[in-house]
Amino acid sequence: MDKEILIIRLSSVGDVMHCTPVAGSLKAAWPECKITWLVGEVCADLIKYNPNVDESIVWSRERFEKHLRACEFREALTMWRSLKEVLAARSFYAVLDIHGLFLTGMIARLARTCRRIGMSNARELNPLFMTETAKPAGQHIIDRYLSVLEPLGITPTQRKMTLVVPAEAQQFAGDFLRNKGVFPNERVAVLVPGTTWPAKNWPPEFFAATAKLLAKDFKIVLCGGRAEADLGRETQARAGVPVVNAIGRTGLLELAGIIEQASVVVAGDTGPLHMAAALGVPTVAIFGPTNPATYAPPGKQNSVLVNRFSCSFCHKYRCPTGKAECMSSVLPEQVVEQVYNVARQKYLKTYCLVHNLPGRGK
Repeated sequence: MDKEILIIRLSSVGDVMHCTPVAGSLKAAWPECKITWLVGEVCADLIKYNPNVDESIVWSRERFEKHLRACEFREALTMWRSLKEVLAARSFYAVLDIHGLFLTGMIARLARTCRRIGMSNARELNPLFMTETAKPAGQHIIDRYLSVLEPLGITPTQRKMTLVVPAEAQQFAGDFLRNKGVFPNERVAVLVPGTTWPAKNWPPEFFAATAKLLAKDFKIVLCGGRAEADLGRETQARAGVPVVNAIGRTGLLELAGIIEQASVVVAGDTGPLHMAAALGVPTVAIFGPTNPATYAPPGKQNSVLVNRFSCSFCHKYRCPTGKAECMSSVLPEQVVEQVYNVARQKYLKTYCLVHNLPGRGK
């Protein structure tokens, strides 16, 4: 391994997924290079089994910033010094700061390297910490991240996201679903009622209506993190049909194991949506505050529903008007129609592959 590259992308789930093609393209161009990824505690498992990542350094941005907010400066300084020691003990051919914040720029400066490469449109004065910056090579976030390879003379060859589910997580998912009466030969629709932004949440009553409409052909499974537990309970209570509620009962890889067994995933712009896309599971996504041209999963097996308003793509954590019309204007019947469309495409593709038929199986 003649070159060691440090990738800095600490969080979040979707962005870590979007960053995995960078590692894939690096390995394709330089098979002997060593790729080290600096990642946060929450997302560390997402790259733990990635075949293109040789090593991960886990450092919690969340805990560091929590210490700062609580004026626990001694604890924050201890974390900073610990990271500094880890990075000072090695030398990197290049550091790729794909997170693009003031904090990650400071972290990049800690690393022993002559090349710190970031994105020219990064926030919080991040480009001032870089020795080189790259202009975004496209509108989609994957292409923006891949642009950091241009200063290295690498033309990206991989846009597909990578997520590997280990055997133990697959076993957990299979056992969990079987215990809930969901078996491998049945069609499963995974619904993800929550996101990390209130503005990106589709109304729980709409998820409930969707579950009710799909229940005749799919087993319904709700997935998400502990923070979405209330949304999950409300969706389950309103649905009026059997629903398996797995929200808050899994880690990320166990969640990925459940998603991997799904026929389709329905979600807003949130981490599990992009995990599903990385696993090749068809998705139906509802977009509003964020631009699907930038963030929607690529590929024909992924459907996006979005209605344009004058305030669309505001990228706000909470809806400035309080109405969230961009999300509530997408109706359950529209989502259900797209679920059947993508599920049918998956069935046809599988059928053609099994029977060695041309066209749709490719």
